[in-house]
Amino acid sequence: MASAGVPVSAPDWTGPYRDRAVVLRTYRLAEADRIIVLLGRDHGKIRGVAKGVRRTRSRFGARLEPASLVDISLWRGRGELDTITGADSAGNVERLSALREDLVLLGRAMAMLEAVDRLTLERTPAPDLYDRLLRGLQSLVSHPSVLSVGAFLWRLAQLEGVAPDVENCVHCGAASEFVALDIAHGGLACRSCRPPAALAVDAETVTVLQEILGGRLADALARPEGTVAEAVERLGVAVLEQHTERRLRVPPLLGPVGAAGGRSTGARGRRAHR
Repeated sequence: MASAGVPVSAPDWTGPYRDRAVVLRTYRLAEADRIIVLLGRDHGKIRGVAKGVRRTRSRFGARLEPASLVDISLWRGRGELDTITGADSAGNVERLSALREDLVLLGRAMAMLEAVDRLTLERTPAPDLYDRLLRGLQSLVSHPSVLSVGAFLWRLAQLEGVAPDVENCVHCGAASEFVALDIAHGGLACRSCRPPAALAVDAETVTVLQEILGGRLADALARPEGTVAEAVERLGVAVLEQHTERRLRVPPLLGPVGAAGGRSTGARGRRAHR
């Protein structure tokens, strides 16, 4: 199941509070309001109502788009939804704003936000996850790569303690001839031990996974872009889907950042979260 902790259906205190947060997603509520889902540095996942935010003259509507970093002010009442009373753009906002200027970048950012949304419980602090997400989004801007999302998903799995063993065969302990990922048993399988339901992997994919989980992310991202990126992402999605028991909506890889052929990726990612 998802991250440890007990979700809180009603708060044990009420009143104003502030946090620095990343906007995970938004969706409509009534005619002019919107529910904003955020991951706060101190308060974990927050669901708040931004009243009148869909009106043209809204005070802070543009600051509450997905992948925005904001200093948020809220009022916690007795219900499940808090009320957003203010939102100011936070540090590094210039860097993160680039995510919304390229639709391929936006689609990849949406995939990261989707995964984090699935992994977090409301009102449960998750500072390590917040830091990982913020670093992932900043890295996506500064070092865009088709491997970015896949690497992020695997590092999330590692943070959650559910990343499969990619150094040895989970069945016999062999350290070579890996041909499959056996998610059900938590690791790679060698040629002799491969179960029928395991997912096929090739040697290059295994090497990249070892780099990602072994603290050599820069080496993985520096590799030439190719089919291995799709495999890393697909396997990362499968690992997290088994962990959360929920589907992840991750747009397909359609090309490098700025490629005209990839424009539909970001648009579809944007629509999926509204």
